[in-house]
Amino acid sequence: MGVYKSTDAGATWKALGLETVGSIGKIVVDPTDPDRVWVAAMGDLFGQNQNRGVYYSENGGQSWERVLFVSEKSGAIDLAIHPQNPDVLYAAMWERTRTPDNNVYGGDDSGIYRSPDGGRTWTELTNGLPFLAEQKGRIGLAIAPSQAETVYAYYATTDGWTQGV
Repeated sequence: MGVYKSTDAGATWKALGLETVGSIGKIVVDPTDPDRVWVAAMGDLFGQNQNRGVYYSENGGQSWERVLFVSEKSGAIDLAIHPQNPDVLYAAMWERTRTPDNNVYGGDDSGIYRSPDGGRTWTELTNGLPFLAEQKGRIGLAIAPSQAETVYAYYATTDGWTQGV
């Protein structure tokens, strides 16, 4: 149903678009500028589609631009923003599709991406991370508040078991 915003502690809500992106994994807001917002979109969970990826707004959700797209099979499930340098972002992409007779919960298109410039450019991180398709299921991200250069990544295997942190 898209993204909604409340400015009165949840008493009322205003639609801000992205109605067609399907499931939303996470929303992060720049701690220094509330008009800068990023959305992790999984897209339609029941089929491959073009609506998956990371979307960015620099005007509080009045307009959106997709800034990261990996494939029709992989959507953005998690985001982390550097607390002191909000131009540094991390996105977890997850290859996931459900059908009545088959579930795909990971694969080659899953991975972690880093942007040094607010989402304009992205690089996949691979050094020391799981690389086999069956090791790259659901990924969760967190940045240590006490040491913002430390990023934690939780990896599940494609069958849902914990791969590691």
